[in-house]
Amino acid sequence: MPIPLIIGAAAAAAGLYGAAKGVSGAIDHSNAKSLNNDASSMVNAANQKVDSYRKNTNEALENYGQRKLRVFNGVVADFLNIFGRLKNVELIQTPELEKLNAGDFSTTALTGLSQDYQALRDAGLGLGAGMGSGAALAFGAYNGTMLLATASTGTAISSLGGVAATNATLAWLGGGSLAAGGYGMAGGMMVLGGIVAGPALAIFGHIVGNKGEAALNNARSNLEQAKTIRDQAELMAGKLQAIEQVTLLASKTLSEITSNLRFATRDMRVTIEKYGENFQDFSTESKQIVFRSVKFAQLIKAMIDTAILDQDGNLVLSTEKRVRDISAVSSGQKSSLDTP
Repeated sequence: MPIPLIIGAAAAAAGLYGAAKGVSGAIDHSNAKSLNNDASSMVNAANQKVDSYRKNTNEALENYGQRKLRVFNGVVADFLNIFGRLKNVELIQTPELEKLNAGDFSTTALTGLSQDYQALRDAGLGLGAGMGSGAALAFGAYNGTMLLATASTGTAISSLGGVAATNATLAWLGGGSLAAGGYGMAGGMMVLGGIVAGPALAIFGHIVGNKGEAALNNARSNLEQAKTIRDQAELMAGKLQAIEQVTLLASKTLSEITSNLRFATRDMRVTIEKYGENFQDFSTESKQIVFRSVKFAQLIKAMIDTAILDQDGNLVLSTEKRVRDISAVSSGQKSSLDTP
């Protein structure tokens, strides 16, 4: 009778279909696992890249902040001491200073420099003192004069450390909670000027217990999210690298100006020892020596007042141009600064 044969054939076909489906499901699971591994590796690489750039940027800003402190306690202190010995100095009215003057500066800049130095001393950061990493980070990132002016006397540096702890960008750069664990890159997305509004770190779907086809679809979705995260990491790394490069340029420029001021202050000391402390008795050549030291002191003040980051954690786009402008005046390529 044909019916049993038909039933048997159908059962066999069903068995073959089930076997094929099982093989297909196993293949889908295998492919899903492979895709999830690729996605996971991609995200791990992205996180490691961002974290590496974060550490480099943090180090550059901290070192710059420490350099500022050394400049204040070293050459700025020497300059203020030697220049303060001079009597009857009228810098604003002298045509010689106009030739050397760094743009819109006057003796006000020197007064501000002296006030900044006094604020650091009041905070216990005189010669031989050190600055904590959080304070150094804030001092390197922001306008030093503004930071010191907003901090009350005697608590300036603790306030600087507070800025680093409470400012989201500095907290992340410094390795705070936002940089820890799975929020390393996600935290960066939140604070680095809002680069992206997209997903934070993807939580990849588990494939265990899923049907093969569903697992494969989830894995494909995970891979697409991983690619998005990879692209976001590239943007973040680029932004961090730009901050680091401008910071290194600023640090190098400040170092060069510091060296110039050190030699100029030495020459001013020799001049005072030779001709006395009455500026009006100086020859034109001797006055030029004083003017040069004033010029470099003003340029250091300009560097202290030039912020690397804005309050939102973005690189101040005008900073690189400003730093290069200051460098050009310091090296004699220009006679004055451009208007900020």
